[in-house]
Amino acid sequence: MRDVIAMPSSSDNRALGWGLALGALGAVRVWSMAIAGVAQLPHILAALTLLIPLVILGVLIRRIWPSAVGVAVVLLIELSLS
Repeated sequence: MRDVIAMPSSSDNRALGWGLALGALGAVRVWSMAIAGVAQLPHILAALTLLIPLVILGVLIRRIWPSAVGVAVVLLIELSLS
């Protein structure tokens, strides 16, 4: 018998794209905090320590919510610095 490889549905591909887009948005926010001098190294490391694994988790499970949580954490860190 032949093995059947399941192709991801279009909604899975859409979630993957949105998850990566949210990850990129979070990375841009962290980069802008670093360039503007608003955040110190511990803040940047905390943001990246949460953002990167959550985006990777979202890509692996093909869901958008982990990336959204990562961006929300980055925004909370940024708001706590203001």
